[in-house]
Amino acid sequence: MIRNRVGLIDHVTKLVQQWFGSAQRGNYTWRAPNQPPKLGKALVVREATLPTNYVVGYYAGPTARDPDYQALRIANAVLSGRFFTEIRSRRNLSYDVEAPFVERAVSNGGVYVTTVDPNTTLQVMHTEIVRIQTELIDPQGLERLIQQFITDFFLKNETNGDQATFLARAQIYQGDYRLAGHFVDDLKKVTPDDVRRVAVKYMHDFRFVYIGKSASLNRAILDLF
Repeated sequence: MIRNRVGLIDHVTKLVQQWFGSAQRGNYTWRAPNQPPKLGKALVVREATLPTNYVVGYYAGPTARDPDYQALRIANAVLSGRFFTEIRSRRNLSYDVEAPFVERAVSNGGVYVTTVDPNTTLQVMHTEIVRIQTELIDPQGLERLIQQFITDFFLKNETNGDQATFLARAQIYQGDYRLAGHFVDDLKKVTPDDVRRVAVKYMHDFRFVYIGKSASLNRAILDLF
């Protein structure tokens, strides 16, 4: 059985070498992406008769090489947890709410919710954003959250394919696959001060899309974001 596997690996290796060995080496040079222009706040409303209303808003974050990148990832995770507690668990305003962090060469953070009461829900969201911008999170809670991220990191990179994807993202987003190995250390460097600072720096000028009953939305609330 082992001999057969070794033979199969050798066969696949030869096929890969034959296929890619003749390819000409390109002259691609990675360049850091430019920060997106400051577009300001925006709102797009689409009228729809639905059982619930959908709200999503995003803001521009730092580039993948910026030290703020992992801090904003953590800040959005904290915000997601607070949204779940305040909006879903305590007030029963939604079954699906989060503060997503979009991992790209230039990141995005945001808010998402589906709810029958968009005004109350958005007010709670804004309150939680202000809270994370003005209060320091508990250091022990932050440490537990970071450990959870690290555990998820290893669970999501158990296979060769997952590891290759992680390396590819580092190469594409940061220009060097070796920087993938810094992920855990970069997370451990994030402090409560960092979380508050990036929340102030980036969590503003949201660009929203609202799908649902327009009469149920007080647009002035979105101006707070």
